[in-house]
Amino acid sequence: MSIISTELFVDGICELDDRIIQSYLKQFGSRITNYESHRKRLTDSCCFALISFTSHHSVNTILRRRPHIINSSTIFVKRLLSSSVCSFIERQLPVTSLFVYNKISKQLNERNLRNFFKTFGHILKFERDYIHDRLFIEYDDYDSVDKVFLNKDQLPDYIDIYKNILPQAQDTAEYRGKCRLKQHAPKKTNECYQGLLQKTIEDLGNCKAQLKNIENDYNILQIEHTTLKEKYDKLDQLFNNQNLCRSCNEHEVTIMKLQQTLSKLNEQYETTKSQYQRLLSTKSKIDILTQHNHYLLSTRLKNDEYYKSEVSEYYASQSNLSTANSCDINIFHYLSDYYFMLFFIALKQRRRITYKYNIVKNDED
Repeated sequence: MSIISTELFVDGICELDDRIIQSYLKQFGSRITNYESHRKRLTDSCCFALISFTSHHSVNTILRRRPHIINSSTIFVKRLLSSSVCSFIERQLPVTSLFVYNKISKQLNERNLRNFFKTFGHILKFERDYIHDRLFIEYDDYDSVDKVFLNKDQLPDYIDIYKNILPQAQDTAEYRGKCRLKQHAPKKTNECYQGLLQKTIEDLGNCKAQLKNIENDYNILQIEHTTLKEKYDKLDQLFNNQNLCRSCNEHEVTIMKLQQTLSKLNEQYETTKSQYQRLLSTKSKIDILTQHNHYLLSTRLKNDEYYKSEVSEYYASQSNLSTANSCDINIFHYLSDYYFMLFFIALKQRRRITYKYNIVKNDED
């Protein structure tokens, strides 16, 4: 479904009154909803008006019945294009040809494009420019090109179109109404700036084409950058996972070694502890008994062999009752028993002497 504008651009109205223009345009159908007249122009161009209708049929009828002459003054009419559709120069210039580009690749489906563009008017030329990778389409009327731009949204996103605004295209179209008051004005200024204007327009077209190429390159680089960034993120994640695995393995080996060392130290500690307790229990008893044996025998009995043997046997029989923690008590009991034994031995020795004496006495008798 084609989209047709309801706004009209009328140029060359410097010698005409706005009421005359409105009454003239009302005869072509619907009423006028908006009328804007621009007459104070700083440039040498004619005054113009922007007119809106309730229906696009009025605009189509006005454009079909060109040219329009009001009071012997020829006015120029053209569809009004919005700024979102094309640039300022493309909105003002009535051009009969355009260029078609593919923003992604160099491929163009000529058959489908021809079927699309022929719905807007009669095509005079449909050529492929292999040098610049574009299509050149020329119509028999500039209004066909304007209708193409109004329906630009129906094209695929990768297709872009531009008006052919080169100087040779402008020379073939009468795109401005001429005011009688300005026909006799000196053309020296126009002649001075005509070459500069044509060169500027040509340079502008070339710059726009270059900007489009740069934009395509930028889009491609942006896609490549996104792809490389995704690859980098994956590699970075893989590298981090490998480092974590390596660290975990090293920690496990270290923990195993520490556990083995701890087990050995525990075994050594238990062995040393048992040996120490055994030595402590036995050594303390032997030291205590030996010291008191030696002291008592040396000081009290003057190292008499008989008393040594008696006391040692008796002390050995009593040694199992003593411990390392009750050393003083054992010594006290030992001294008591020792004095008791001395007393007992003295009595026994006295009895033995008495017995021997009695025997001798009997022999003498």
